Amino acid sequence: MTTNHAADLELAQRVAAGDESAATVVFERLSGEMYGFARKMLDDADVAEDTLQETMLALLRNAHRFDGRVALRSWAFSILRNKVYDVFRKRGREPLISEIDPEAASFDASGQWNKSFEVWNDDAELLEIVKHCMEQLPHNQREALYLCSVDEMPAQEVASMVGVSYTNLRQILHRGRAAVRKCTDLRLRQA
Repeated sequence: MTTNHAADLELAQRVAAGDESAATVVFERLSGEMYGFARKMLDDADVAEDTLQETMLALLRNAHRFDGRVALRSWAFSILRNKVYDVFRKRGREPLISEIDPEAASFDASGQWNKSFEVWNDDAELLEIVKHCMEQLPHNQREALYLCSVDEMPAQEVASMVGVSYTNLRQILHRGRAAVRKCTDLRLRQA
């Protein structure tokens, strides 16, 4: 067990014993990054916030199970990951109907177009295409790409967090990047 993992274990033991200041430290240390991950994976701020709350409650309730073999951050993210997958499973059983009209802000009360056309922004357009392509990836590839590329987490830590070997993670990342590249190229040719 490394020194950092020993400190994490001590912190988790304090949380398990009901130390509110330790729970606050854990929340402050992890919540921002975890919310960002949930938000990116779920693409819904409210659902991401609810999922983060469920994750933190699970972490508090199960702090006594943390054994210090991995970083507390990795352990917490694995709980979050499972909660995100719970949301995906639930979504699979629900119709995907949105009451939000994405074009509503483009029209005034009389139904007239209320925006002037903006100059084409290649970088913004490319970013939107990449985001769209990443949303089309299987969950494991999207998760690995977000954690390694967007959140810049070390690959060894991500592999541990998602429960795969480092070699397998590299394969997942390779396939995800290849799929995003192919999708992006296709959409750029269509534009």
